Amino acid sequence: MKNKYLFTFLLFLFSFMLLNSQAQTITDIDGNTYNTITLGTQIWTKENLKTTRFSNGDSIATTALPINNDSTSIFQWSYNQDSLNIPVYGRLYTWYAVTDIRNVCPTGWHVPSETEWVILANFLGGDSIAGDKMKETGTTHW
Repeated sequence: MKNKYLFTFLLFLFSFMLLNSQAQTITDIDGNTYNTITLGTQIWTKENLKTTRFSNGDSIATTALPINNDSTSIFQWSYNQDSLNIPVYGRLYTWYAVTDIRNVCPTGWHVPSETEWVILANFLGGDSIAGDKMKETGTTHW
């Protein structure tokens, strides 16, 4: 069963020490700019989403936690409900916001499928070491 909340590790914040990339940027409908990285045959953002609107311009409602017994709501919010966390951590989205057909991602982009996550993990050497390779240096954000 899918988690009720998807904590924006869809498009994630990381730095790679051993990977080669060509830097590009993309921009969402709110004007937030994200750096990208090429990993094998895939292009990923290096940052979490920060948008408050779907790619068609519709707003994504903001909520106050907790969301109890609600299995269909479409919301976004800031980590620890502190807007000062948005530049670093991005926003958090309910599963229903992430999977909505209006697309939370910038135009031309999408939330990665399970298959795409497997391809990424395999490129990074498998599940047992991929996470370590995606961590930033130091412990500032951990």
